[in-house]
Parts: sequence; structure tokens; C-alpha cells
Amino acid sequence: MSEGKRRQTTDMQKLARKLLRLTLDEDEELRRELEARGVEPTGAGALLYAQWKKAVNGDLKAAAFLRELAGTEEPRKKASTIDLRAMSDEELLAMAGKARK
Repeated sequence: MSEGKRRQTTDMQKLARKLLRLTLDEDEELRRELEARGVEPTGAGALLYAQWKKAVNGDLKAAAFLRELAGTEEPRKKASTIDLRAMSDEELLAMAGKARK
């Protein structure tokens, strides 16, 4: 990645953090709705609340996003790695025979 592209990415990240910390003073209705639900009336709170509303209305991507962010998503099973070098010729042949069936 070029220096200019890295700087642009860094600037965008800083701006995103700033926007997420902003308070929602100008949108009184949204601010009241968030506070009534116990959600901090910031950009981040509004963003997560919007995702939650989508999730409870059946948006599976929003639900997955919230689960992942909250750390409650069950870890996906990783394929086990088999050290073929440690297996005997008989074990390798048996495995190859099972794969052909």
C-alpha cells in the first residue's frame, strides 16, 4: 500500500472514531429513543441500535454483525490439520482407500 493510501486510511479511521463519539444533540427524537432503551446517545450507540432494530426484524446479516461484535458468536470449527508426514504407509493407504469410496 502506498504512503498516500495509508495516510488516507488513517485519516478515515480517525474520522470514523470521531463520528462514532459525536452526541446526537440535533436529533431529539432519536436521542430520546436511545436514552429510553439505555443506549448512549452517540453515533456508535445510534449505529448499533439501528443494527439491533434490523436484527429483531429478521435481518440475519445485522444479527450476525451484532453477535460477532458482542463476542457471543460460537467459534467456527476449523478443519483439523493432519500431519501426513507422521503417518505410516499403512495409515496413508487406509486414508486413501476411504477417500475413493
